[in-house]
Amino acid sequence: MIPLRIGKQTVVSRPSWNEVVERVKELWNEDYYITDFDYGDGVYRVVMSGGTGWNGQAIRYGKSFPENEVDELWEKGYNITNVTFDGSDWIVIMTGNTGISRQRWFTRGTWDSFKQAIDQGWEDGKVITKIAYGNGVYCGVMCSGFNWSQGWKYIPGEITQQDLNELYTDDKIVTEAFEVNGGLFLVLSGNTGYTGQRMSQSPNWDWISQKLTEYWNDSYNVTTIGYYKGEWILLMSR
Repeated sequence: MIPLRIGKQTVVSRPSWNEVVERVKELWNEDYYITDFDYGDGVYRVVMSGGTGWNGQAIRYGKSFPENEVDELWEKGYNITNVTFDGSDWIVIMTGNTGISRQRWFTRGTWDSFKQAIDQGWEDGKVITKIAYGNGVYCGVMCSGFNWSQGWKYIPGEITQQDLNELYTDDKIVTEAFEVNGGLFLVLSGNTGYTGQRMSQSPNWDWISQKLTEYWNDSYNVTTIGYYKGEWILLMSR
């Protein structure tokens, strides 16, 4: 999920989830929180951000979506901020003081029924904050509390910076991206407070790291990270 503000960032890269959690707990003590993550090429890449205004974070996971744990954390004032499937487990990140209200999550077994659930959420005045896919299941997270305008775009095959530039209308940026049916499903959101966005895409993480530093120095922050067709994709916004 994209925070409404970001003050500082770092990226944790580890081959095992246990190692990720160990480092994440250290960074929690420094007021960093997980704001996005994905798994690909045998490595977890976890974006952690400070200065978000968030307070408290928990990690839950299971072979199926951990709905009972989600319910328990909802009762404590936490909301889902990230979800991914790493090929084995559903990993859910829940966070406090996010500004989210009336959150809902849903899973569907077909793309058409999943799109119908999204359309219903939009009709109910909610916005998409996270989408994930794994083990034949689509998972969506939507909520109230944000005055975002939203739409979506499906791009078959490869995606380029030119593709993104053509999508940026009415100050919308890409707030979610995930692979479906061999293409990329993009959620476009307006009124987020972000007005500029840059994309970095490569199978070479060393090159991605160089772009990270370059864009961080230009006041951009990572708002979306994903692994798509053998390449890491970073979307950085300001």
